[in-house]
Amino acid sequence: MDVLDRDSEARFEMAFPRAIVAEKARGREETINESLVKLLAFDVAPETRAVWRKELLRHVRFLAALRVKPGASLVPVRDWWTWLYADPFENNETGYTAGLIGLNADDFPRNSRAVEAIADEIRHFHAGMVQRLAHGEAGEDLIPA
Repeated sequence: MDVLDRDSEARFEMAFPRAIVAEKARGREETINESLVKLLAFDVAPETRAVWRKELLRHVRFLAALRVKPGASLVPVRDWWTWLYADPFENNETGYTAGLIGLNADDFPRNSRAVEAIADEIRHFHAGMVQRLAHGEAGEDLIPA
């Protein structure tokens, strides 16, 4: 499904040179991955989970609307993968995941999932999400409940 403006149902798209698209994606990477880690690593009330999901969805909707100038073309899978997963995680999946968990460990009760299992779920999430983003889709159904 395309990213829509809820009031007008017009396509929400923004086209920038590739370097600016990369900057906008990389600027959201930590927030996206921190929200994802919170959903996967902590036991909290459903209301709190709903806020985290909404925050994550808002960011992926924004990313799904990004296009590359000239021509407002879709961003390829390889770029999404690099910007959102490979650069921050690759060869340090467990370390980066543990670091993101640590950012919130004092604020929320930890669930029983191992860091390695969470890191694997993050990789799986991104593998699906980059496919969706490359088609201009937000991939809402990929976001953990």
